[in-house]
Amino acid sequence: MLRASDVIRLHMGHFIAPGHLPFAGAAIVVSAFLVRHPSGPILLDTGIGVGLPDIEAMYKPVRSALDAVLRDAGVSVGDVRAVANCHLHFDHSGNNFRFPGVPILAQKVEREAVATPNYTLPGPVAEFDGASFELLTGEAEIAPGVRIVPTPGHVPGHQSFVVDTQEGRIVIAGQAFQDAAMYARDLYAWRLDRSGSPHPEYAPWVARLQELDPWRVTFAHDLAIWQREE
Repeated sequence: MLRASDVIRLHMGHFIAPGHLPFAGAAIVVSAFLVRHPSGPILLDTGIGVGLPDIEAMYKPVRSALDAVLRDAGVSVGDVRAVANCHLHFDHSGNNFRFPGVPILAQKVEREAVATPNYTLPGPVAEFDGASFELLTGEAEIAPGVRIVPTPGHVPGHQSFVVDTQEGRIVIAGQAFQDAAMYARDLYAWRLDRSGSPHPEYAPWVARLQELDPWRVTFAHDLAIWQREE
């Protein structure tokens, strides 16, 4: 079985939150994750894309070079055996084009959203030569011990990843939650609901994540980590 150390955060850069967001002006970290699986490395998100002047002006992205980030993790682009994106916005899937012929797992509704005006960067994200998408309509297994769980909300086709390790299950939540505090609030609301107490609304799939008994939860836009109290 994998160890927790086989799940590696990759620092892909950051962008400045534009004025229409509640945290306008903040530097928003962008993380991807690499799973060192016995069948070959699995890359979960690919970083910030290039190719639209409006994005450069609005988000002022600062990118980490994919090759350098992977090299620091001990792998190369050519080593990656599968890619999955939590969703197909430019900051999570911008380097998909570096993986022609490599399976890219996404929810079908999310792949269809690429055609929506101003949704993402269609060329480098999904319409490049050799793009090889495996489209899903629910949960799926990427490799033994690495599964996909739909977590719609930020976008209808959002998905998170669950990795079995010796230390416990790690949920790579992407942008299902903006930060660890948001996850903690939803988790508490779910616990109140389970006890029959009044509770605020929470995402309906939080119950599914709790069935999996996560030990650790990580986030694409927050360096904080939620970890179960032992």
